[in-house]
Amino acid sequence: MARGSKAQEGVTIGFLGTGEMEVDPATDLIEQFINESVKPEEPAKFIFPLTSAEFSDSMDRLAEMARKSKIAYECIVTPEDKKRRAFQEVINGAVHTHTVTDIWTQMEQILVDAPKSALFVLWDDKRDDELQEICFKFVDADINVLDLTNNLVRLGREEGDEGEAPDEPEEEDEGTDEAEEVRELEAEAVVSVFTRAQLEKMSHSDVKDVAVGLGLPPRKARENMIVAILEAQGSPEAVSEAPERPQAVTAAPVDVDALSEALTAFRKGLADDLEEFRLAFASTVEGILFNVAPEKPMEVEDEPAPEPSGRRRLVRR
Repeated sequence: MARGSKAQEGVTIGFLGTGEMEVDPATDLIEQFINESVKPEEPAKFIFPLTSAEFSDSMDRLAEMARKSKIAYECIVTPEDKKRRAFQEVINGAVHTHTVTDIWTQMEQILVDAPKSALFVLWDDKRDDELQEICFKFVDADINVLDLTNNLVRLGREEGDEGEAPDEPEEEDEGTDEAEEVRELEAEAVVSVFTRAQLEKMSHSDVKDVAVGLGLPPRKARENMIVAILEAQGSPEAVSEAPERPQAVTAAPVDVDALSEALTAFRKGLADDLEEFRLAFASTVEGILFNVAPEKPMEVEDEPAPEPSGRRRLVRR
């Protein structure tokens, strides 16, 4: 993963965050990013922030990886943290150390001035809000911010975050407004409503004209058109109430002799059927009584009691 330093172009990668990550998968992702970003002869440079609140074991291992891979790196440290013993080995291996009071402003300036740059974040869920605020500073500066702990997923503002231009109000179309007013006037036009009594007084052709005016198909039957018109108007008179008219019923003369013969034959047939049913029922009852009668018990000789054997029997409790 070693890189030369002769070429002027190259890529500068800054690091921040206190998230934990094994050095081997982190190295693979960093190497892949460098190979895709610059040519083999172009250099790569790392930037490490050295503060008591930002530096972690994962960051320390990345600095050690850079020294072993002969990758040049710089450190940004505050005056208070510069003398910390834990940072001395990292500072001694740096090509340059920036001593400033504002770590992130210095980091942003270095990445903005670099020909190609990116910011790798070791994301720490315990510092979610704090890291988002820090990362937005670099996102707003058009710096490529990537989550090293999540396969270098690019980080950015979501839609609706501050900084986006508000939506411009749409201009109203005057022609559309005029057409809408015309439609409203047409909708407000008075529509004549006909009652059943009025429709029944009209001729067939007049009823047909009313139906066509309401968008209904003309029908041959005048009553059907009247019902359709009333239904289209929502009138409760749609169902026709036909007047009740008395109907005369003519009774035929009754043949008394034929009626008497029919009644006699009916009584005789009914008596025969009842007698046949009685005989069948009596036979059925006799059979049932015979089948349900108890039988006399058979005499059984007493058997001698079995002799006790020598086998022990288990007692079931």
